[in-house]
Amino acid sequence: MSNRTFSALTLSVLFTASSVVAGCSSDNAGSTSAPASANKSTEPAAANTAAAGAKISEKQLTINGWTDFIPATGSTGVSSYSDQILWKEIEKRTNISVKWEITAAPGGDDFKSQLGLIMASGKLPDLIGHIDPLLADQYGRQGALQPLEDLIKKYAPNLQKIMDSNPAVKGQITSPDGHIYFFPRLLLDTRTQTFAGYMIRGDWLEKVGMKAPDTTDELYQVLKAFKEKDANGNGKTDEIPFTDNPNPIIWAFGVGSRGPNSTDDFFIEDGKIKYGPTDPRYKDALQYLNKLYSEGLLDPEYEKMKADVRDGRILQETSGFIYGSNAGYLTRFNKLLKGANKNPGFIALAAPKGPTGERNIIGKHNEIDPGRGVSIASTTKNAVEITKLMDYFYSKEGATLLYFGLEGDTYTVKDGVPTYTDKVVNDPKLDILGYLNTYVGFVSGWPSAQIPEHYLATLSDEGKKGNALAVQYAGKKKVPALHFTAEELNEVQTLQRDINTFIDENMNAFIRGKKSFSDYDSFQQGLKKIGSDKLAELYSKAYERYVKVLNAK
Repeated sequence: MSNRTFSALTLSVLFTASSVVAGCSSDNAGSTSAPASANKSTEPAAANTAAAGAKISEKQLTINGWTDFIPATGSTGVSSYSDQILWKEIEKRTNISVKWEITAAPGGDDFKSQLGLIMASGKLPDLIGHIDPLLADQYGRQGALQPLEDLIKKYAPNLQKIMDSNPAVKGQITSPDGHIYFFPRLLLDTRTQTFAGYMIRGDWLEKVGMKAPDTTDELYQVLKAFKEKDANGNGKTDEIPFTDNPNPIIWAFGVGSRGPNSTDDFFIEDGKIKYGPTDPRYKDALQYLNKLYSEGLLDPEYEKMKADVRDGRILQETSGFIYGSNAGYLTRFNKLLKGANKNPGFIALAAPKGPTGERNIIGKHNEIDPGRGVSIASTTKNAVEITKLMDYFYSKEGATLLYFGLEGDTYTVKDGVPTYTDKVVNDPKLDILGYLNTYVGFVSGWPSAQIPEHYLATLSDEGKKGNALAVQYAGKKKVPALHFTAEELNEVQTLQRDINTFIDENMNAFIRGKKSFSDYDSFQQGLKKIGSDKLAELYSKAYERYVKVLNAK
């Protein structure tokens, strides 16, 4: 491709529909979800040549790579991926070294803008990291990225085996033009997909003499008791029982909502894709949240809550119920609470059963991580070697190197399971993830199939209970990662921008009591007027293409 062609490339600032990127997104897409054997499929294929001890390149080969990187606060001696165990060892094992050009982990739009400038310059690196499916589709269609499906068939046996045994993977990485433009980071085991859930202060339950709530009705009663019975024991009526984003509760009513964790209003039911805000159950959910808000049980700052405010609610003990990360609240925050003799602190809670009898955690990952793919430039002369290198990460040996580092140094094997050494677990300044991401390798950054034991090692015992409950009640309503044609994507972006603004304004007005539910029908009419039916049609077309790839022989 000529520089003139590259200079014509422009970056669309993508408004990313979370189901498109559903990747922390996930894994179960209704009747088209991954087969029940998905957990078994995490066993890597037979090792490729690098894993078997042969070098990928006969001669020393240096390739150029571009992505983001920033070392953890408190770390020393690491300023680039080249300083990490992973890439030093990769060079030894494969004869390939990467000359990294890095940017300091900017926000999403900044990253896309920087990548757009690189694309427009025509001087592309061989390897591009941290690329999401939409960007890969965009630049792939423009000819800047190398189509990978034939390279994968010939030179990536580990990834090919995964795609053959997990059709959902192939369905979620295939562009509408039929090509694959990125190597995905995979989350094939349900334990790695369900990273968040509900949690409640166990000591507050003891204080008010109640058991853990099982249904949305019981949850209301418990939150009411927290408010009225001085659950934090300070003699003041200062409890704000339910803090942070309340949208996940909408899932309990059986429909999708734009909660946290890369989810959107679409959901899968009866083998079809549906839109939450136009479903009758959505009204029931908003009425429930309105009841919580009107009685002071829902945080008045939920709408635009900042992280420091949310964390302050928890650490200052004014809130006792939240939907959040098992690695965060049930691990990190519990450690702080228990250090202050607040026992048992947060306990894991099953997803509340809604009026229809369902329990749902739609905010989980898909089989692919939507923001951490790696692409190959169409201008590279080393596409075969890079394909083999990426495939090494899907092998057992390569994945172990990525997620655990070096045996005898950062991990040992106990009863056949890799286990982190004390230097990783008990670093005085960094938690396990901070240590790994800085000194070993950015574990969330590279094509691979995440090893469950790695993720579970980052959780406390209560965090592991939360993970198990999330696996049990995750449901199958999560939309898979979808791809749109360029024309469709432009229309989706335009429609969704206006529709989401309209939904947010009305949803919050209903919850806060600023709008009567007698106006709900006019809200529905307004949705149709600005194009909700057309948006649903576009999503349905993309979903049908996904199903077609899924069912292809």
